[in-house]
Amino acid sequence: MCGIAGQFLYKDELPSIEVLNVMADMMMYRGPDDGGIYCAKHVGLVHRRLSIRDLSSAGHCPMGSDDGFVQIVFNGEIYNWRELRAELEVQGVSFNSQSDTEVILQGYRVWGEGLIPRLQGMFAFAIWDFELHRLLLARDRMGEKPLFYIASPDGLAFASSIDALKPFLLKRDIDPVAIACHLSHSFIPASHTVWDGIKVLPPAHVLVIEFGKGLKLMRYWDFPRLAPVKRSFSECEQVVEAVIEDSVIRCLDADVPVGVFLSGGVDSSLVAALATRHHSGISAFSLGFSEMSYSELPYALLVAKHLGMEHHIVEITVDDVIEALPHLVRQYGQPFGDSSSVPSYCVARLARKHVKVCLSGDGGDESFGGYWRMQSGVYASRYGGCIPDIIRKRIVPPLASRFGTIGQRWLAMNTLSLLPKGESYTNAQSWYERLADIAGVALRPVLDVNIAALRLGIAENRPEASVMQRILYDDFQVQLPDAYLTKVDVASMAASLEVRAPFLDQTVMELAWTLPDSTKLNWGRRKYLLKRIAARYVPSEVIYRSKMGFAMPLPQWFRGKLGEMLEEMLEESIAFSEGWIQVEPVRKYLQEHRRGQDYSTKLWLVLWLELWFKFVWQEI
Repeated sequence: MCGIAGQFLYKDELPSIEVLNVMADMMMYRGPDDGGIYCAKHVGLVHRRLSIRDLSSAGHCPMGSDDGFVQIVFNGEIYNWRELRAELEVQGVSFNSQSDTEVILQGYRVWGEGLIPRLQGMFAFAIWDFELHRLLLARDRMGEKPLFYIASPDGLAFASSIDALKPFLLKRDIDPVAIACHLSHSFIPASHTVWDGIKVLPPAHVLVIEFGKGLKLMRYWDFPRLAPVKRSFSECEQVVEAVIEDSVIRCLDADVPVGVFLSGGVDSSLVAALATRHHSGISAFSLGFSEMSYSELPYALLVAKHLGMEHHIVEITVDDVIEALPHLVRQYGQPFGDSSSVPSYCVARLARKHVKVCLSGDGGDESFGGYWRMQSGVYASRYGGCIPDIIRKRIVPPLASRFGTIGQRWLAMNTLSLLPKGESYTNAQSWYERLADIAGVALRPVLDVNIAALRLGIAENRPEASVMQRILYDDFQVQLPDAYLTKVDVASMAASLEVRAPFLDQTVMELAWTLPDSTKLNWGRRKYLLKRIAARYVPSEVIYRSKMGFAMPLPQWFRGKLGEMLEEMLEESIAFSEGWIQVEPVRKYLQEHRRGQDYSTKLWLVLWLELWFKFVWQEI
């Protein structure tokens, strides 16, 4: 895993070496082991290296072909690099290293853009083709590796991090929709970034820029246009376990020590169990809190003991969070409100003391149906298909109020079935429904924008898909890449650690996509098939329990030191002075929180926004 950046110029001149060096410096945590710059007329390429495979100088980037006509910078890991290398060697290609970077380089020379769909792994790379006078950017299918860019009449600049593009920000124009998304969704969907002008290369896309033709954006992969396929449960169980295990084996392939993140949940426990079958002595890394209602450590300890793993744990406090926040805010580069980014960073920092690579359980919920919103969305769709609109709108609400707790659940289902597309994906604990309460003059013009629609992955373009597939598709298109994978990438890179997710393997995802819906939601039991598989490897009390997530005890902490920190920042609020928020409503919510209400998510979103203005905006 690394950091890449660069610049393409239409003019017949060299990019600035000074600017390229600044871009490299901004990505030091992404690649502390080595760095390099390639500079020629029209193009400059920047690389910061975290050495994982072929630790010798032969793996150095930027890497060029023997004739110098093709240059590459690469961030990520290609899990099928050995198979691709063997194919190329049959065709007479010789190699100078054991690096997967060179496999991409030589594969491009033989297959051109046809190489990209062949790649299995996580990646973002740039290839400069001197003969065609074009720059090609590519990003992996799910968006595990980030890639931002700025296009202008002069050309294009790109980077793994937003901060590395600072030299090309001619104006500090903030996108108000991005701020509204941060406060409403806790993240900024990739259709926007906080800076007006900086764009995100979407997952599963290639961007080509060349003389006389401008920019060309192309999608190279999508989920199969197939409805769920009828299969016996035993067949599904057997084939799913096999492909997940194969993916775990591939993810263990490295020239440095590898470990496993172990939360104590279903997905990470299954990954850990399969990893121990093929990697003796592999270590597990877990995090907890002294506030036991938020800590999954007892379950992680149980799994590690059951599997005989060496287990490293860290218990974090509010002081650890306060200490980590300035560094994390700078690394994310734009407002990012998922509070689990902090424990993700802390456990990555722990792991980095022992290993350079960790496997994670990311992607298991999306492929195998682990989220409550999937279940509620499926049931609401079935309910709405049976009950006419007029009955749901006029008759059910007054009738449901007569039936106590059962009536409340009925009313919730009824309300969900009537919501416009995207509304069910909003965070009720965020500012989404109360955005007007705190909006400053700079934010008010976008209060009428359909912020909820930005959360959708446009699954209605897939008429063959089941309701469940459409709901999961939306998660794959927006929530997973823009929130969850962004969280993991930046938090781990802030600790100079590579994270690999076996559940995001192409074969695993495509197989899971066509599984019968009943393997994911079976009479109210979410992630039914995957839990059945996991229960064969780890204690059942770990598998069959309520989902906890990776949340911090923010309600308690905002009644103490975090609340004091926010209060101090509101005294000299930059977000207020720049017209983005109003301070008094935030103070009111903080007071109500201290009296026993839970507004911790709202307060966290404002705190991160204030920190972003202080540590990022002010430094540009």
